[in-house]
Amino acid sequence: MTKLEILKELHFDKAHISLNPYFFGNEYEEKGVLVLMKLEKGSDLDYLDIENICFQCPVIEDHPELILMILFLFDKNDKIYDYSIASSKFKIARSDFLKYEKMIGTIID
Repeated sequence: MTKLEILKELHFDKAHISLNPYFFGNEYEEKGVLVLMKLEKGSDLDYLDIENICFQCPVIEDHPELILMILFLFDKNDKIYDYSIASSKFKIARSDFLKYEKMIGTIID
């Protein structure tokens, strides 16, 4: 599944893949993170505009244009093995959690 297919399936606005530089020296690290962002209408906020993001222990980001941000960690085989919620302005429904959990095991093309 491509990042754009995942973006469409989960109804997010932007997707970004960030590779972990520590992975290349330690295969036990995650290879990277797929960042999905849902934004306020008309927003041009980009992933690179967000400061102090940590993929292993995300602090809940608070940005006026950011509605929801999910981080999907993937391994050396490009398979999603975990996710975390890095930002949410609103309560997250159980059905949303189930959608995110369903993505675990998905291979990113």
